[in-house]
Amino acid sequence: MKLEMSEQMIPLQNQIQFESLLKPVQDNGLPAEKAVVVYFTAPWCGACKRIDFTNLLASTPKDIVWYKCDIDENEFTLGYCGLTKIPSFVVIKDGKVVGSFTTSKTLEIFDNLQALLY
Repeated sequence: MKLEMSEQMIPLQNQIQFESLLKPVQDNGLPAEKAVVVYFTAPWCGACKRIDFTNLLASTPKDIVWYKCDIDENEFTLGYCGLTKIPSFVVIKDGKVVGSFTTSKTLEIFDNLQALLY
């Protein structure tokens, strides 16, 4: 059974949740997720709908934790990350932002993730 994109991405609902991703150690003392990708989107975004997430998620390592931030529900975090457009992505590794980018081209997303994570 194929998982839908929404089942593979954790909703990023607020700034507090985002800032918790920026800690090398979680509050419970365990290490932070090694690799996190935050995807900024909105239900009305035509460019966001062009992304082939089925192939993108299938092509990225399973240990990457994906978060999806709907900017209509959380309008602060996109700007906090220095971004102004969607679809945008922020890549966090070991609790530190290692880069961000804006594109709706699936191959560019994959290439950027490869460059930032490996």
